[in-house]
Amino acid sequence: MSLKIAILASGSGTNAQVIFEAVRQKKLDAEICIVLSNRPDAKVLERAENFGLPHCAVDHTLFSSREEYDEKVVEIIKEHGADCVVLAGYMRMVTPFFLASFPERVINIHPAILPSFPGVHGARDAVRYGVKFSGCTVHFVSEEMDAGPIIIQAVTPCLQDDSEQTLQNRIHCLEHKVYVQALQWLAEDRLEIIGHTVHVKGIGKQQAKIVEVKSGDIGMNALIYPPLEIA
Repeated sequence: MSLKIAILASGSGTNAQVIFEAVRQKKLDAEICIVLSNRPDAKVLERAENFGLPHCAVDHTLFSSREEYDEKVVEIIKEHGADCVVLAGYMRMVTPFFLASFPERVINIHPAILPSFPGVHGARDAVRYGVKFSGCTVHFVSEEMDAGPIIIQAVTPCLQDDSEQTLQNRIHCLEHKVYVQALQWLAEDRLEIIGHTVHVKGIGKQQAKIVEVKSGDIGMNALIYPPLEIA
């Protein structure tokens, strides 16, 4: 069954564009019902326009509370027929009302290996801490920030001379691989939450997959689990 998704983003929308392209190329069995931003000048709206997708801005500064804002956003999402929400660089915490409106159907991607380094500066915090590995996590959204059940993670080494930007660039490359895969599993109804663990039906005892990640003149292997099934 085709996944009917709303994409929420606050900025450039590079992950959103990867999802646009995956749908167009039929790698992702989904229909993009609405692209919404809380910032009227967000570039993601321009990207949606270029793909001919429905899009709108709902300026959060015009609302008196997070609850009032989310009530309006949920109304718009449902009016457009979406039943799954994809957060792609959406820089707002969603309310319990929002999550209750789409139970176990709100997905986020975070630029760190959760539960380490939650919050808005995952790559920066990893570099400052001096970890040897970082990466990204796709997870279901819960009321606690960056704490929902994990669907898929990708891991890349942190180099000694990495800056926040160089590490973030490699993480972005991984994000573009794993987000579409997680959504395709959801479209295939293959994600099952047991306790706090997400099981992907049908993967058996497959090992983590090694993929090459290139960013600028840097190329290295990264590890992804559960393993990717789409390119």
